[in-house]
Amino acid sequence: MSREYYSFWFRLDNRDGYLIFFYDEPDPDGFVTDERGEVSCFLNTEDLLHYAAASNLTVDAEDPRLLDLDVLVAWLESKDANAVDCKTFLEAWNLFDDFSKTVGGNFDADQKKTQKIYNKLFWGNNLPAVTPEGEHFEPVWTKRELKIMSEVLGVGLSLFKEKTSCV
Repeated sequence: MSREYYSFWFRLDNRDGYLIFFYDEPDPDGFVTDERGEVSCFLNTEDLLHYAAASNLTVDAEDPRLLDLDVLVAWLESKDANAVDCKTFLEAWNLFDDFSKTVGGNFDADQKKTQKIYNKLFWGNNLPAVTPEGEHFEPVWTKRELKIMSEVLGVGLSLFKEKTSCV
């Protein structure tokens, strides 16, 4: 299979940014990096597509979904169990995992400790393909789980900010 490229849209600090995400089975997913090893970041789709064309990359930039990391930032300040946004947090977790692999980071190093939390976020999305009809899962978080989730997502966010050139 040949590598496929997609536009990845995020918001952080009330600013939008765009990354080029790639999928290349069976290799790990990742992001396009610049000569310094930072993930290439663009302020708009036009700049992303211009860079892609100059780099001979074909990027699918149609209808990217927004990942609003400001939701995560607000939660990291409050750590309110009732404000856990399973969809946003799972997407952020997956972003930070792929991002960390791209830049050689150390996100989610102790998966024995975090797997249960990740699974609760996953099931809390209530995806139609895996949630039985008529069922709905609302995770209940312990203080320990909230602390671990805060630590792990905080590490991911810090790495993201450090290794992304436009934030």
